[in-house]
Amino acid sequence: MTSPTVRGAASADDVWVPSSCRVCPNSCGIVVHRQNGVIVKIEGNPDNPHNYGKLCPKGLARLMDLYDPNRVLKPLRRTNPRKGIGVDPGWKEITWDEALQEVVARVKKAAAEDPRKIVIYQATGETEWSISCFRAFADAVGTPNYSQGGIGGAHASASYLNNGAMHTEPDWPRCRMLILFGCQKGSASGHDLVKAAQRFADARVRGIKLVVIDPVCTPNASKAQQWLPIRPGTDGALALSMLHVLINETGLYDKPFVQAHTNAPYLVDGSGRYVREAATGKPLVWSLDPDATGALPFDDPRATNPALDGEFPVNGQTCQPAFQRLKDHLKNYAPERAAEITTIPADAIRRLAIEFGETAAIGSTITIEGHAMPFRPVCAFPDTQGPTAHKYGLWAATAIQMLNVVVGSVDVPGGCLSTNIIGPGGQMRVWGSDEGIITPGNPEQPASDNPYPPRHVAAPQTVHFKELFPTGHANVCTMLSLSLGPLARLLPYAPEVFIVNHTNTLMVGNNPAPVAEALARIPFMVFLGDKLHETAEFADVVLPIKMFLERLDFPMNSLRGWVTGDDWYFTLAQPVVEPAPGPRHVVDILLELSQRLGMLDKVQSGFGKRLGLKEPFMLDPAVRHTIEDILDRHMKSLCGQEHDMAWFKEHGLLSYPRTLAERFPRGMARLPRLPLYFEFLINVGQEISSMARELDVDMDVSEFTPLPFWGPCSAHSEPGTDYDLFAVNYKLAFHAYSITQANPWIEDVSSHHPYAYKVWLNEDTARRKGIKPGEGVVVESSAGTKVLAEAKLSQCIHPEVVGIAACFGHWAKGLPTAQGRGPHFGTLVPFGLDHLDMVTARVDACTRIKVYPARVKA
Repeated sequence: MTSPTVRGAASADDVWVPSSCRVCPNSCGIVVHRQNGVIVKIEGNPDNPHNYGKLCPKGLARLMDLYDPNRVLKPLRRTNPRKGIGVDPGWKEITWDEALQEVVARVKKAAAEDPRKIVIYQATGETEWSISCFRAFADAVGTPNYSQGGIGGAHASASYLNNGAMHTEPDWPRCRMLILFGCQKGSASGHDLVKAAQRFADARVRGIKLVVIDPVCTPNASKAQQWLPIRPGTDGALALSMLHVLINETGLYDKPFVQAHTNAPYLVDGSGRYVREAATGKPLVWSLDPDATGALPFDDPRATNPALDGEFPVNGQTCQPAFQRLKDHLKNYAPERAAEITTIPADAIRRLAIEFGETAAIGSTITIEGHAMPFRPVCAFPDTQGPTAHKYGLWAATAIQMLNVVVGSVDVPGGCLSTNIIGPGGQMRVWGSDEGIITPGNPEQPASDNPYPPRHVAAPQTVHFKELFPTGHANVCTMLSLSLGPLARLLPYAPEVFIVNHTNTLMVGNNPAPVAEALARIPFMVFLGDKLHETAEFADVVLPIKMFLERLDFPMNSLRGWVTGDDWYFTLAQPVVEPAPGPRHVVDILLELSQRLGMLDKVQSGFGKRLGLKEPFMLDPAVRHTIEDILDRHMKSLCGQEHDMAWFKEHGLLSYPRTLAERFPRGMARLPRLPLYFEFLINVGQEISSMARELDVDMDVSEFTPLPFWGPCSAHSEPGTDYDLFAVNYKLAFHAYSITQANPWIEDVSSHHPYAYKVWLNEDTARRKGIKPGEGVVVESSAGTKVLAEAKLSQCIHPEVVGIAACFGHWAKGLPTAQGRGPHFGTLVPFGLDHLDMVTARVDACTRIKVYPARVKA
């Protein structure tokens, strides 16, 4: 095979087809070898800059899912009216016409009564263009109860808030010091896993200094120059202490960057709010320029040297720059206090902060392609879960990202790079608010994950309570535990139809029991998927969908934030095998439902707008378009008329270099300011508090402060000495979400892995508790939930921690390969208002537990 991206090989029965993987949102480019209509091999496409010919075990093994004998191939109807965990639905095969008729009748009835009774949930894993169709369907049916996204921590919200981007990545070729907080970037997690692994390996050869902050000695930690085991849920305290050392003890911060690129100079009054110009409402700064001394609007061209320290009189009151407030606030996090919180010694914290500041080479420049730019070769990096899946998770991620901000290593060579600040062709994907703060999206359609600007606080109208969480991006299935449970009285209606695509939220969130109770209360649930997993068992109708190896999709890589590195790339997924009879593409299903509901014109019109179709490629709302036709129009709108479906079927992908401005936005352009002070949260907290009192709901608004802080998770403050350990969840490189545990090839890898199906304890801790290697143990949460597993003992884990890998412990009968294998971490995670990060509405996964031999009664 000399050119894997050209269709055709020895004969019509022996072909290589370019396509794309979709076991996770990475969507690596692949080529598939097919003989006599059967797939015999999948490998990475060497021409695709997302993965350069490499493919992870998940992608290599996906063909086993295609040929899985337990795969759903025909529509199913539930015959058992009882719903619950482990309850047999009593599936009966029905025709597509019967299934669609039943769904349409239920949707019509609910929409006629109150469209809010229809809930649509689209989880991570579906393609971006298909998600656009789901959103258009929700808009057309009139429901505000649409949500997408996984269960993860507050990372995405924090990234949008602090950088304006969905994701960030280290500048691998130039970074000299990388600190990973609870993160396996470059080995097991991230949105560019395969490419990052290669870049990480190259960086290690080049001599990058790697420091890993994690309760567990992950593969990354084993390759690091320094592993600092930390008490779970305390990463924010560590980052705040490092900021204190940089700003207050050593002065190792980039003053010009902080002055010009952040809101640190904004003047703040005694209430913590900005001091504003009366005529415009713009925040003021105190100019130290000899020709223009005094209070000026932040964007006044004369304010070239705004004060960061001190006190100044404005309008009869004494004011301070926000940076002065930050400096004073950080004095609460001296390394000696942080050591007590984190268990990391004070001298190690101080040494780490100083090395980070010195390695940043503040004031240095680098010339790339003839352009001189600031050079800051350091990056502090938080993971999606790790430090952020806790109460106060947003503040933990913010404090970590602020380490990059204060040394100026944001979107410049060597530093922490945003993946979608400037899109293809120089398209700006951020805007500056009236306060000059960076905001993703555009003023008409801000990014949904972004806490800023906040939504209006009101009594709940949606099942995910977004009105009560105006800065949050709550997961629908998680919040159903509240809105259909203890807080059901707050909703002015009761949901009747629940349409779920792909997700298995019972496995990947908190304790599944309250979620299951909520799902059982919804009269009619439709599940679109290919496996009868735990969440699917609550459905009334199952609509089988095609797998990615049978589907036509474009582009596979999300342009919101999954594209990293030096190139733009647009990848086609095309059928590489004759599709199994029965399953349909999710877009075909949605368009068929739309047509039967009499709203095809509305859905297609909204679909085309969300895809950004341009003339003359707009959809005709009155004509039912095929998937191939829609994607052909999408390709030509996005990539030019010459790059049509025929071109992509032959070549598989289009790639071209990103410009310097697209790779290093702040190195080449002046962008809106990054926030170091979050003034807007003061009012948000007060509005939520007022609404909560009106609704008679106890909501903790202590998180709504203008400065990041550390506070203990619920598990940290739970009384009692019996529950003396923390349970943490960690990722294995060969698993994705709850998708891969039933794959027989990957299950075989898991069964041979030393930790996969076990619970991981520190040897000294186990010795104190009388636990022997390989012994069966009970892990019991403070809420009384339990899991059983074999104990794996090691020194490579914090002594206060029990590690449990994700996402095992399946119980669904439709997943026999995964059924009963390993402990289920989510069972241990309690849920309630007191177990949420209130700013982002994400689950606090910090869990207090005790462990004892299975032979011993609790």
